[in-house]
Amino acid sequence: MSDQPVLLRVFRYDPGVDPAPRYERYQVPWREGLLLLAALKYVHDNLDETLSFRDYCCGCSWCASCLMTVDGKGVQTCSRPLKPGESLLVEPLWGFPVIKDLAVDFGLSIPTSEGVFRKMEGTLIRKEKRGEAAAGRRFPGA
Repeated sequence: MSDQPVLLRVFRYDPGVDPAPRYERYQVPWREGLLLLAALKYVHDNLDETLSFRDYCCGCSWCASCLMTVDGKGVQTCSRPLKPGESLLVEPLWGFPVIKDLAVDFGLSIPTSEGVFRKMEGTLIRKEKRGEAAAGRRFPGA
């Protein structure tokens, strides 16, 4: 067991409440075999129960429901091992509307000759012009 905790800088934003995104820092005790998703669960269960993120469905890196942006790269958090003393920037997956904190709306894309229709949460359907989807927007909900 190492005494070097993992340091997480986590994106926090509730579009219905917060005027702008912010980042919170959390220290998670490192243990052998600790994965990033388990570290986020530790934060939720022990440090901040208001943190929102998608938990895994499969736990085997198949479903991709736990995708997030980690240090600028898309990562499946259920299979990302952590090292003692590691420091990470954890953000929602870029290019998708933020529901809350690290949870994004993956929606459903339906390509047509007129452009791409995206079905978001519930029944809202929005048409995007070709190339508009994530062009130049880091966090569409922010």
